[in-house]
Amino acid sequence: MDKLPLSINPCPIIEAIFEIRFDSSFPGDAIFGIIFNQFKDEFQDVEQLPILQLPAAIRNQDPNLKFSPHYKIKKNNFIIQIGPNVFSLTNIKEYCGWKVFSEKIFDTYNKVSELGLIKKQFRTALRYINILPGINVFEKSNLSIKLNDKTLGANQINFTAEIPYEHGASNLKLINFAEAIFENQATKGSIVDIDTYVQQEKFDNFKDAVECAHTAEKELFFNLLEQEFLKTLNPVYEE
Repeated sequence: MDKLPLSINPCPIIEAIFEIRFDSSFPGDAIFGIIFNQFKDEFQDVEQLPILQLPAAIRNQDPNLKFSPHYKIKKNNFIIQIGPNVFSLTNIKEYCGWKVFSEKIFDTYNKVSELGLIKKQFRTALRYINILPGINVFEKSNLSIKLNDKTLGANQINFTAEIPYEHGASNLKLINFAEAIFENQATKGSIVDIDTYVQQEKFDNFKDAVECAHTAEKELFFNLLEQEFLKTLNPVYEE
């Protein structure tokens, strides 16, 4: 697709997430307090996450839990989650648009970077979770899954794939006949979940790396959709 839409209506995004994973020279149990102190004037609604119910010895020994957040702080449509090795910013409910979301990302990242607690950054990623109500995505997409020349799109499918691009890769997950709980209401349809990481070290600055990840995610989403189906989503293009 040569030209990507600026937006579609209604917007299918139910969560937009920015995440970094890192190692720190600071003690793990001190990370939350240090970061929260940087955001406490804006984010004041603090919630402990269920992982803290596990003994510290188990949390520290299980590699699957290394990048799990321990706390959540919230303000309006934004959530920050913090763990000893992870920091994320999530836009929930109504998506604010890339201009606003990216500015929020750059601001929060700068505030965390100023603290000097990141010794090594492992992962920089953007994740968009979309729901297409009442749609079987495999009947409206350019992706075809076959078995012995028989298309399986009419069946219930949970599809995952890693799709590389020049500066990283996108983890694509498609689920048809799904049900998502959004604002306490169940919505049936298809989930399109794209988690795109970028090799930040290949860029001169953080902003360019994040913009690259966003472009890769957006290209994958819109290239996935059939052109005729995309036209029904009221796409808006830059003039």
